[in-house]
Amino acid sequence: MAAEPWGPTPAIAGLRPYKVPRHPAPMDLLLDGIGGLPTDPALFDALHQVPPSSLAQAYPDASGLQGLWARRLGVAPDQVLITAGGDDALDRCCRTMLAPGRSMVLPSPTFEMIGRYASWTGAEIRAIAWDTPDWPLQEVLNAIDETTALIAVVSPNNPTGAVITADQLRAVSDAAPHAVLLVDLAYVEFADDDLTAVVASLPRAVGFRTLSKAWGLAGLRVGCAFGPAEVIGWMRAAGNPYTISAPSLCMAEAWLGRGQDRVDAYVAEVIARRDALGDVLTDLGCTVWPSQANFVFARSPDAAWIRDALAGLGIGVRVWPGHNDLGDAIRINVPPDADTFDRLVHALRAALRPEALLLDMDGVIADVSDSYRRCIVETVAAFGGSATAEDVRAFKARGDANNDWKVSHALLAAEGLDIP
Repeated sequence: MAAEPWGPTPAIAGLRPYKVPRHPAPMDLLLDGIGGLPTDPALFDALHQVPPSSLAQAYPDASGLQGLWARRLGVAPDQVLITAGGDDALDRCCRTMLAPGRSMVLPSPTFEMIGRYASWTGAEIRAIAWDTPDWPLQEVLNAIDETTALIAVVSPNNPTGAVITADQLRAVSDAAPHAVLLVDLAYVEFADDDLTAVVASLPRAVGFRTLSKAWGLAGLRVGCAFGPAEVIGWMRAAGNPYTISAPSLCMAEAWLGRGQDRVDAYVAEVIARRDALGDVLTDLGCTVWPSQANFVFARSPDAAWIRDALAGLGIGVRVWPGHNDLGDAIRINVPPDADTFDRLVHALRAALRPEALLLDMDGVIADVSDSYRRCIVETVAAFGGSATAEDVRAFKARGDANNDWKVSHALLAAEGLDIP
């Protein structure tokens, strides 16, 4: 029997690695990613308070962070699984609950990786259009059947910032007693209502939290899942035992224990400017969705131009070139400080409502070498000189001669004409 050809499985073969499509221009203000609280240098002090052997020689122990997060969430420690960011937890949940012959209901557009994780399991993915700010409750309920094992909810949603209500979440739970609700709360700190307690109260719901967004610790890769102890136990078995480094656990535990005031202040600043950014985009002709995340989502036929124009001003924003549902969409993180916010607003107005359009034609749109020399010759003549095109060429050959006025003045001076 011939061996199967070497190569990836069909589920992987058609996928591209996840990558934010950034403009190649040099940018110093990136508003196309996760945002988050600026890092407090004091965060690293926690590493000096534990023995080096605990950070490097021993396998990492997540029990301290597990207990701390359980107390914050109001659940028992065995209902919490510490994971390598929220992504690790979402992957484990999909691999735990999905398989060929099972299905997942997925309102879309939403966080791209959930659909990827589900596709690796061979399960059917039933994408439900979430194309208005309102969560598509009836459409989700209509998609549930006896094969449904997982129903995904991202609230606030990425990339739109839209949310599900507590009553809608309960209605889905009641309608699918045989399925697990996957409730991604990565941006919940910015929402009007925190659904954490609601998720914890439901019999078959698993919530997902992260320190990557409002807490500003994306580089540490620390998140958690919480829910029924039985489901959390399954998820614990569905991945590697030591997914987070000891230094990351140490810093995460320290910051979760004492960083709340800074996080609250940052969240308040973002919320205060979120509506203002939406108003600016609306005034400039974009269709803006109400957002409860740390970004604003809008649609515009000029989305690609907005991305390019802002990139030229050193600002990165998120677009989805060629995407079926998001080709006209743009997502902009809300800058928390006044100066950066003003810079963004000025850039948006320059892109969509410019006061003037300046074209640098020289050597780009037109060959101006002859007109350049003629202009200088005639200017010199107007002030009594007699320079020729060859004189201009010889002067330019010396270098530092791109300024027409400087060249004209120098040629006049060479003839002894002192023109102010």
